[in-house]
This record gives sequence, structure tokens and C-alpha cells, in this order.
Amino acid sequence: MSKVFVLGATGQLGASVVEGLLEKNVSVTAYARDASKAEKMFAQSSNLNVVQGGYDDLDVFKAAVAGHERLFLMVQSFGNMRGIKYAFAKIAYEAGVKQIVDISCTQEMAPAWRSNPVCEEHRSCEEAVINIPNRGKFVALRPAFFFSNHFMGDIHSIRNADVIMGCNPPDEKKMWISPTDISALAVNALTEPIEHHNDCAYEMTSEALSGNERAQILSKVLGKDIKYVERSAAEEYKANRSVGMPHDTAYAFVEYFPQGQGHITRGLPILLGRDPESLEAWLEKNKQAFLQ
Repeated sequence: MSKVFVLGATGQLGASVVEGLLEKNVSVTAYARDASKAEKMFAQSSNLNVVQGGYDDLDVFKAAVAGHERLFLMVQSFGNMRGIKYAFAKIAYEAGVKQIVDISCTQEMAPAWRSNPVCEEHRSCEEAVINIPNRGKFVALRPAFFFSNHFMGDIHSIRNADVIMGCNPPDEKKMWISPTDISALAVNALTEPIEHHNDCAYEMTSEALSGNERAQILSKVLGKDIKYVERSAAEEYKANRSVGMPHDTAYAFVEYFPQGQGHITRGLPILLGRDPESLEAWLEKNKQAFLQ
């Protein structure tokens, strides 16, 4: 089976992808800024090789990626994401990589061109890689909001006040997906025949849920009454900025509005080989974190 190079191996998705590949007995190279952290995260395996390097260590990456047929491309660096992804993808293709699986962003979050800077950056990344001459295949996964985003602001307001907050009206829906499903689809794409996925771009939305609906699910799972509280756009923006978001990202999340109130990806069971994970199921696995 093809050797797979995983960029961002110690992040939430990268780590799950590494574990999923190792479970399938795939030879994996994990690329991480902290090699000791990566070695501690994963069980000892003859199929695992850890390479220490960052986004600026292109020579290290170039030497390490040789001999791999596939690359998982996960970059968390808004503002310079396009340059980083292009550089790594170009080096990888020139080294003989035949397939790149990229984590992008759902295009339904940007109903008009350049209306959402987060989506625009991901779009420009896809465009840059697609236009690399003589490239291999390029598969883009486009997830909606991660269920794990609840670990950002919501977890604190739940612990302290039994509420979740947002600037969206209580019945306005947002699009969601489990990180479990994102990593599972990445593993499938990286292990199934390259020609099967070709140059596909996969939108990934499993549920469209309003604030009130999420509060109801949280109440059921956590066993206490959780309410959704609508706050002003200015309050939402301030909260986003307080956790380190730059202006453009914080503003983009305030202005987020899905086309058609959220389109569910009907084909997810085909891609995953099972039904996608629900928010309720994900919360059941993680509920202790919200109850501390």
C-alpha cells in the first residue's frame, strides 16, 4: 500500500488521520514541529516515521517526502496559507507524490465572491494547487463547522452559566460536521485507489442545526437545562477577538450565513461507508469535558 506523508500530524485532524492509517497497516511519515510530542502521541509502530519540521523547513520536507505517493495537507496559518500550501504541494508533486488530500473549507459559507475571508483563503489555496503544472491528483475536503468548535467558547459558558451564545437568531441554522468524519474520509481517500477520487472536492455537512436545536441536544446529553442566548454582533466579534482571532476572521464568523439555511451532504454515507456521526453521538463521547 502507498506510503502516506501527513502534514500537521499532531493537530486534531492530523493525529486522527495518522491513527486511522496505522490501523490500516499503512506506512506513515508524521511531520511535526515537535517530534517528541508526535512520538508520545502515537503507539510504537514499525510503520511510523516521525520527521521534525515546520512550515519554513522546506528543505527538510523535500528530503523527507521523497518516496511517498500520497500527502495529507493540513495547514493552520491564516494569512499565509496559500503560500505554504502551494510550496508544499509543488515540492511534493515534483518529488513523485501522486495524490494530495487537502483540508479546505465549505464553499457554502461564502455565498458571494470574496464575501468571507476565511473561505476565500481556502478557495485561493485550492486554485493555487490545482494550477500547478504536471501535478498529481488533488482531493479537497470541505468541512463545515466542526463539532469540536464547542470546545472554544461554548464549553466555558456551559460550565459557568448553562448557556451557549451566538449572534445568529435562535432558529437560524448553521452547518456542522464531526471531526471524526473528516479524518475518516481523509483516511479513505488516502487508502482507496487514487483514480477513484481523482480530483474530487467533497463538501462535508452532516447536520444543519440552529442555536435552539443545539441547546436541546446539549441539555439531553448533559442532563441539565442549556439555553441558547442571542447576543449582538458587536459582542460576538469581541468574544472572537478575545480568543486570538484576527479582525478578518472574527468578522467573517459574525457575518457567516449559509446558502439555503444549510445544505446537508447527502453523499456522506457513500464516502464514509457508514452514516455520519451526529452531534448527539459526538457529545456523548465528550460530555465529561463539558461537565468539569
